[in-house]
Amino acid sequence: MSMSLTMSFEAISGQDWSLMTLLGLPVPLDGLRAKVLENPALPALSSERYALTHELYEAASDQRHRLQEWLARELPPLLADHDPVRVVGVGVGDGSVDAPLAAALAAGGRRVRYTGVEPHAPSAAGFARRLNALDATGLTPTVVIGEFADHDPGYPADLVHFVHSLYYVDDLNAALDNALSMVRPGGLLLTATAPLEPLCVLTEMLCPWAGQKPWFAEDVRAELDRRGLPIRSETLVGHLDATDGLADPLGRGEAVLDFLIGARSRALGPGARLQLLEYLRDISLPGRPGVLPHPVELTIARVP
Repeated sequence: MSMSLTMSFEAISGQDWSLMTLLGLPVPLDGLRAKVLENPALPALSSERYALTHELYEAASDQRHRLQEWLARELPPLLADHDPVRVVGVGVGDGSVDAPLAAALAAGGRRVRYTGVEPHAPSAAGFARRLNALDATGLTPTVVIGEFADHDPGYPADLVHFVHSLYYVDDLNAALDNALSMVRPGGLLLTATAPLEPLCVLTEMLCPWAGQKPWFAEDVRAELDRRGLPIRSETLVGHLDATDGLADPLGRGEAVLDFLIGARSRALGPGARLQLLEYLRDISLPGRPGVLPHPVELTIARVP
C-alpha cells in the first residue's frame, strides 16, 4: 500500500468503508475476501486449540478486565433483594469472568447458587477450581459439562448470562427462549456480545463454522426488541494488541490470529495472509499499528 493511500485511510478513521467506496478507494477487506475465495475453506480450530488460543487472545486484550469490573460493579445492586441469588452462566469457560462476579454477589455472607454450563470438559474443570477457591462461605458453585439446550436448572434463576457465548448457538431465538424460561419474574438476562464492527467483520467472513451464521450484538438486540423486553445496553471498548501478529504471524502472533478468525491462519495462502495483515493495520488505532478497538456490548433485559 502506498503512503498516500495509508494517509487517506487514517483521515477517515480506517472504518467508514462506504465513504471509501464513494471516494473510489479500494477497501482492504474486499481484497482479502477475493483472496480467500480462491482457496478451500480454512480448517476449524480443535477444542484444544480453541481453548489455548482463547487464553492467549484474552491476554493480548484489556477487554476481559474491563468486563470483570463491570459485571462485579453493575450486577450485584440489581440483585440485592434476593438471598439466595441463583445464577446460571452459559459457556463459562474456565470461570475467569465468573469468579469476580460470584465473589461480589457473595459479599457480606449472602448465599449464592452459581451454576456454570460449559461443553468443554477441561475448561469446565477450570471453572470449578476457580470458584471453589474463592473465600466466600455463602457461595455454592456447580458445573454442568454439556450443552445449554439440555440443561434444566430445576429452579427459577435470578440471573442467566451469556458472556461471549451466543456466537456459537445454532438457533439464537431458541437459546434466548430457553434462557428466558429459566429466569424468574423480575430476574435478569444478560448478554455480552461483540458488535459487528471491523474485528468481527473479519471473523464473520473467515470462520469455518460449517455454514452456521455467527450471532453478534445487533442480532441479540433485535431478538430482545422483538420480544418487547425492557433492555439496557452499554458498550465497553477495550483494546486488542495484535502487534505480535503483524510482526510475527507464524510465530508468537499466530495464536491471536487463529482465535481472531476462528480457524488455522497458517492455511491462508500468502496473498490472503498479506491482505489480512494489511486489513489489521488499516483498522488499528491512529498511530498505533496492531492495536485494535475491541468492543463488547452488554445488554441487560429484565423479565416481566
